[in-house]
Amino acid sequence: MNKKDIIDIVKAKNYPENEYWVTAGAGLVMHGIRAEASDVDMGCTTSLAESLIQNGAKWQFLKDGTRRIEDGETIELFENWLVDEIVLMDGIGVASLQSIRKQKVLLNREKDWKDIGLIDAFVAKGQ
Repeated sequence: MNKKDIIDIVKAKNYPENEYWVTAGAGLVMHGIRAEASDVDMGCTTSLAESLIQNGAKWQFLKDGTRRIEDGETIELFENWLVDEIVLMDGIGVASLQSIRKQKVLLNREKDWKDIGLIDAFVAKGQ
């Protein structure tokens, strides 16, 4: 999915403003660091998580006691997922680059360290 795809998918869901944020790979696409993402990972408030679950979304508890919710085939929402700052981009909430970087450091996976390198290079160029 490219940036336009992500914007269209998120806007079509019509989630309440200030109750979600695009993050992870899709967030990097929104910031212009990556060209595409395979899905849309998002953080959400407990209120939005409850609403989605009550409306039949598939979900599961994570080790930390929060929930992972599937909203269709392309969106995964993580309840209260780490975010320090949310910026408005093209009409949707997106985690700041520093929030995404912090999240990826905590996840500590090989693919996340590659993304951290991309974030650091992007910031170093002053973009």
